[in-house]
Amino acid sequence: MVVFARIVAVSVLALMGVMAVAGCQDADDGPVLPVGASPQAVVSAYIDAINAHDSAAGRKLSTPSFAERQESLFDDAKFSHVRIGAPRPERDYAAPDDGSYREAVYVPVEFVLRHSDEGSMPNGPTVWGYTLVRADAGRPWRIIDNGVG
Repeated sequence: MVVFARIVAVSVLALMGVMAVAGCQDADDGPVLPVGASPQAVVSAYIDAINAHDSAAGRKLSTPSFAERQESLFDDAKFSHVRIGAPRPERDYAAPDDGSYREAVYVPVEFVLRHSDEGSMPNGPTVWGYTLVRADAGRPWRIIDNGVG
């Protein structure tokens, strides 16, 4: 009887450990922000993820196709003096992936960039922006593209 009780106790403790570890991890598709977060809040959280070098959080705020193209940005880039503008509707937006999105907006952003790879974008004051999409009002905004307006 004592052996059975020990087996049960060890099994319960092992299961509790697995559940605790699983509970601390975010699912890959889990939201970083509430579903109703504004496009500006998504862009702000994305910039926070860049500054924290947290590519996992950045992926959660992006469409899969955008996330694949942006991995290196999380290595050492730092944004400061960030100003996020009001979103502008993107009518007839043609998504670079095959997703069907009912809504698209462009969010202008200004910041000072510092990073080691200046190949595509030099350090210093930058005028930029992000295009965000969603399938409908009940779905979260996700970044699908970036660039200048």
